[in-house]
Amino acid sequence: MSFQIEICLDNHEWDEFVAHSPQNNLFCKTNFLDSYQREYDLLFVAKGELILAGVVIIKGDDGIPTIDSFMYQGVLFSKYIESLPSHKKNKKQIDIIEFLLIKLESIYGSISLSLHHSLNDLRGFQWHNYHNSAGLRPALNLNYTGLLDLKKAENFDQILMDVRTVRRQEYNKCVRNEFTIEESNDISILDFLHEKTFERQGVKRSKSEIFLATKLANESLVKGFGRLLICRNVKGAPTSASLFLFDDKTAYYLIGANDPDYRKDGTGSYIMFEQIRYFLEQGLSYVDFMGINSPFRGDFKMSFNAKPRPYYFFNAV
Repeated sequence: MSFQIEICLDNHEWDEFVAHSPQNNLFCKTNFLDSYQREYDLLFVAKGELILAGVVIIKGDDGIPTIDSFMYQGVLFSKYIESLPSHKKNKKQIDIIEFLLIKLESIYGSISLSLHHSLNDLRGFQWHNYHNSAGLRPALNLNYTGLLDLKKAENFDQILMDVRTVRRQEYNKCVRNEFTIEESNDISILDFLHEKTFERQGVKRSKSEIFLATKLANESLVKGFGRLLICRNVKGAPTSASLFLFDDKTAYYLIGANDPDYRKDGTGSYIMFEQIRYFLEQGLSYVDFMGINSPFRGDFKMSFNAKPRPYYFFNAV
């Protein structure tokens, strides 16, 4: 097949490749990867001087690929591969994946990737070591996210009309009760309400969950790929907080946090709508609700008229 693996040490070259890939997403950009504070490698699959694919490898402290990588941190194909007719593209993708996985196994000893939801032909991953019984065994673990297509909405009023009735009622209730929304850089409010949300559920936050609500949240605001909204009652007390991350195409719902005393007021819905309104007005194409894999949170996210999309974690150990 005459493919080769190349290490990418040029952040600009990598980010340009990601930007033009069909699997383009914030979590594979070096701006986010550096903020994520994990060791990582960036690799290209090339044929001669033509780059065909790239892969993000998130590593643990031991240098081994970690099984808890962020969403979509995995394989990305080039715009050249995407431009091929289907009968050529499918075959080429399978060949590239076969080559790549064999190389990753030999380099790292194990493989862990989170695959973007746009990848729908995963046979190359299923067939890893198909003819090598001594190699690692592949596993594809199914997950779902919810995608809201902003391109289909003419305006914010249409967004409101397309959601579940109770969400629209909560929005109107918050307006009547004079709750206010403000953009903020005060991470301490997000962290405080995030902790209260977990306390209500009787759950202690993990280190990674605290990291998201503090260090990563702060990095996202400082580096310009995050937006924090705070909802306040008429007395000025914070009732809800919402952190979205974003790139030039998609807004990602990372954290929603609420004061349990105001759950019945619907402020979580109110603040969600105001995030969606902003990104609609900014001309973004999608809101990715970042997973709908538990019954109650999944149902809440889907009630905003999101559509379920499967994505997979690939492991070979």
